[in-house]
Amino acid sequence: MYTSALIKGLVEEARALRNLDHNTLKGQLIELFTSRIVSKFLTSQFGVGTGVIVNQIGDQSKQIDIIIYDRRILPPFIEERKIGVYPAECVMAVIEVRSWVSKETIKEYSVSARKLHDEIYKQESSHYRDYHLLRPFYSLVGFYEDEIFKNESQEDILFWMWNNAKPLFGVCIVNKLSWLNVMRLEGSLKMVDENNEETKAFIAVLLDNLRTHSQIKYLHLLKRHNDWLSIYTRDQTWREGEF
Repeated sequence: MYTSALIKGLVEEARALRNLDHNTLKGQLIELFTSRIVSKFLTSQFGVGTGVIVNQIGDQSKQIDIIIYDRRILPPFIEERKIGVYPAECVMAVIEVRSWVSKETIKEYSVSARKLHDEIYKQESSHYRDYHLLRPFYSLVGFYEDEIFKNESQEDILFWMWNNAKPLFGVCIVNKLSWLNVMRLEGSLKMVDENNEETKAFIAVLLDNLRTHSQIKYLHLLKRHNDWLSIYTRDQTWREGEF
């Protein structure tokens, strides 16, 4: 009941903001989604901010709307009013927020997710073995849509997502649908109903997987001693097999 009330409030406030100019609208929606929803269901080990992700050799991502990180691994290098620079190892999930979403938007962020994984989490940028295991979940949340998937069946939507949305972890179009890359090869789809189950499902599955992933990632990094902070402060060279 509490979750349903939060989601319902989010949807109503988002509708009320619809006529703001684009930049103001996006900022308000990010703040709304972060403060009303994401932060409510995260334990104290997690932090939420916005900014860029950097790896051990200095590569950096584009600016990301919402970054969820694990404080146990490393804190942000810079964080001022929630805007920061986040070491790649501590980032658990990223969420991009768009006011309006189309099929092209989903394709665009699918490319962004692949680019983040391939450029920031490439093996040669890290001391750690199996660096691909550290890749964060990358999701897209949209609040308004222009007749997207208007006349398509659930099977058609799943097929389209399978071919166009990966490697995104999830796509949530509030008050429309959510798709999550879980359970089956084609993913899992939830359509809107009077209780906004599409948004609740997206949040629940993302945060449940985030918590599990954080434990796997944390234990993976603890298998042997690693100087996590000094990796970023010393000369960025190392011998193969040093760690």
